[in-house]
Amino acid sequence: MKFQFFLTVLLFLSIGVISSSKGGFKVEDEYLEYHAFWGFINLGSIKIWTETDGEYVKSRFQIDSNPWLFFISIHYGFESEFRIDSLLDAKFLIYEMKKGRKIVTVFERKGDKIVAAQKDLETGEVIEVTEKETRSFYNGITAFYLTRKLSGSNQKLTLSILIQLDVKDVEVNFHNENSDLKFSGSLIRTKKISGFIPFVAEDIAGVTGDFVAYYSDDSARIPIRAYFKTSLGNVKVELVKWSRSDWQPPQVADKK
Repeated sequence: MKFQFFLTVLLFLSIGVISSSKGGFKVEDEYLEYHAFWGFINLGSIKIWTETDGEYVKSRFQIDSNPWLFFISIHYGFESEFRIDSLLDAKFLIYEMKKGRKIVTVFERKGDKIVAAQKDLETGEVIEVTEKETRSFYNGITAFYLTRKLSGSNQKLTLSILIQLDVKDVEVNFHNENSDLKFSGSLIRTKKISGFIPFVAEDIAGVTGDFVAYYSDDSARIPIRAYFKTSLGNVKVELVKWSRSDWQPPQVADKK
């Protein structure tokens, strides 16, 4: 359940004929870092590295819970490589520690099945191979880039997201109205995304699946802040560090 909660967080950051919003999302090399807060409690960090040659993208996520919190211990790495114009069914890797062993699980679409192969990273030993019939999907990382691509497009879509070996339908609304957001002492231009993720992480204050997120209203379309409803209040995820050529959050006073 704790793992599912952080997948929920990862998705914010998430078919048929899809059209992008006017202006176009521009993929560049970048580093983004987010912290998740439950009230005043820092739950942990999400670090995202993106490398691109303009056609192919390699992205890596690292999710770590706050080491000072005794009730949660989560450390996962995620990786995917894909073409920015072809996000469906991309290979997806999850890195974790299990009983002192460094494990990678590789998810691949083969025919009408999803195959998950779990291996020991140091010895190469295949620990387990599992497969299941499934439909086309976006993995957690490609869903993140899809939501950026569609930010501001004024569409309501149901996205098919891979959650372990299951494909879940995630409802997402891409609003086109302007949403001014106070961030880092300034008022910045954003577009809102809202939706529902259909799984519940009950041991993290009862996450309901409802979320709202705010993405920068520019070609970078960087997620700035997101909120997830829980039984005890909202969990907030916020951008705290970034590195992208010449990028700063777009000010309300700036011309577009």
